[in-house]
Amino acid sequence: MTTPFQALRPRLPQHEDHEETTQFPSSPHDAPISTSKLAYKSFTALTTPRKLILLISFLLGISLTTMLKHESLLWLLASKTGTTPMVGYGQGAPFDYPGLRFDVQDRKFQITVFSDLHLADQARPEGSDNQTIAVMNKVLDAEPGTDLVVLNGDLISCEWVGPESVNSTIDKIIDPLLARKLPFTATFGNHDMSKTCDTRAVAQHMREKASVLATGHREVTWTRNAVQGKYEDVGTSNYYIPVYSASGGGNPNLSMVLWFFDSRGGNKYQPGGEDEGVGDWVGDEVVSWFTLQRNFLLSQNNNIPIPSLAFVHIPPSVTAAFQKSGLRTEATEPGLNEETINTQAEGIKGGDHKFLQALIDTEGLMAVFSGHDHRIDWCMKYSRTHPIPTFQPPVAKNGMHLCFNRHTGYGGYSDYERGGRHIVVDEDDLITSLHASHPRQQPPGETQQRKEKEGGGGGLQMWIRLESGHVSGNVSLNASYGVDEYEVVGRGKTFLGGGGVEVDLSSSSSLAPSPSYISSSAGYASRVSRSRSSTPTPPTTTTTTTTTTSATGTPESTPIPTEVHDASGVVAVSRSLPSANSASSPLSSSLLVMRWWILVFL
Repeated sequence: MTTPFQALRPRLPQHEDHEETTQFPSSPHDAPISTSKLAYKSFTALTTPRKLILLISFLLGISLTTMLKHESLLWLLASKTGTTPMVGYGQGAPFDYPGLRFDVQDRKFQITVFSDLHLADQARPEGSDNQTIAVMNKVLDAEPGTDLVVLNGDLISCEWVGPESVNSTIDKIIDPLLARKLPFTATFGNHDMSKTCDTRAVAQHMREKASVLATGHREVTWTRNAVQGKYEDVGTSNYYIPVYSASGGGNPNLSMVLWFFDSRGGNKYQPGGEDEGVGDWVGDEVVSWFTLQRNFLLSQNNNIPIPSLAFVHIPPSVTAAFQKSGLRTEATEPGLNEETINTQAEGIKGGDHKFLQALIDTEGLMAVFSGHDHRIDWCMKYSRTHPIPTFQPPVAKNGMHLCFNRHTGYGGYSDYERGGRHIVVDEDDLITSLHASHPRQQPPGETQQRKEKEGGGGGLQMWIRLESGHVSGNVSLNASYGVDEYEVVGRGKTFLGGGGVEVDLSSSSSLAPSPSYISSSAGYASRVSRSRSSTPTPPTTTTTTTTTTSATGTPESTPIPTEVHDASGVVAVSRSLPSANSASSPLSSSLLVMRWWILVFL
């Protein structure tokens, strides 16, 4: 039977004497040839100059692609010669929100915090401003590993400053930082917000002044407003800074987030008008922004908590409750405790509870740093194992620390020796904590040995660096903080008189300056040409270690979306950073280069 398909086939005429189709002799061109043989024959057929060009192009393609994929090798080589980039982020990937980076040599990130500088305070002796800047320089000389300077509020006593003098006063603070090419950022305090000082204008001036150094994707300062709302309702300094991993080359993962909040206070900006007070707590709009942004970043991080620190000028109200409770001791929470703490929303029922609740709901938040109270500089733990009377304890694993900074300025009240808080975050400790709390997130084949520190292991290492070079309150904010015992701090004072600074260190800390932190010319060198001669070693202190509980889990970084900000506020841009593995392979890139050379020269 003939099928329909057979019926459609053309029929050839049939002949009885039909012979087989003539077979022609095979040709060498008909023989199959492999791709490699074809490439070899094509290459050998080229003239010698063209062979050299093609070979160089191939090798160059492999070299360039390998360097881009493994950019950390370049970072290591650069850092060995003292040329670590000032702000480390990827030449291999665009960053919508340029951030900072853990040091590629020691895998640490170091922050120096100056608080309550109170420049232009005419109630203090003449020369106070110059002495305040001298304190900053002495502290930075002693801490040459500083990666970021945080100015944590009350930069100026604006009640003494006219609108025309605000920028020049701010320049006294930031010029020494720019001279060192040190990244810096700020929160604003109640004395920065007055009828003659507009903190949004101050933030814009900071960015414009620093823009000379902000080449390409580099940022030198981040102070800005990321929250829409009225000036008196949200303030200015509400934003975050991502801190990226030391590893990963040009496409590093996120390792930590630094949050900044404006606790407002002071008065509305209205030159020539009357003083009109502003609420002195983090506004509800800011809390909503923080909650939404935090949750969004968390969702982009596979719901793995992101290690973070927070900075706000006026402390949360739980700190005053802790002081009043009598739970603090000189040995377990060492530091100055020479006044009654003034907090956010003082005397207003529930004034800052939304903000505090948002903080304790943030898993991975390690510590919150504040100023405002010049005679306080201790840290406290707030967790289920360290509850505070009248305050709801944080949920499991969401314990955090709250710390006060040392009064830096010769402006403002208090004559206790000035200084700054120095914070050291070890990226390996963050990774170790992640593996302990999220074992499935451990990269295949990667093992991290926990670095045991005095007092339990892991955690944040920090101390107060005084203007004399001495160290006060060297502690480790780890799982056992609040139980470990430390040396009682000294209470030396300094006074600015007609003959200069008069020192009364009869009750000061007995700790001598650490040799690795003595003034060095490296402190003045730029971050581009500055290298760390050695891994920072915390100043020695005596600690009694007791039984510890498991550390709060903190995650390793993964790519997250970021934002682009302009001078007027925030422009939302949601985009994940590309993975380091998404780059083309060296071979494919080399083939592309080879193909280009062939088209041009052949």
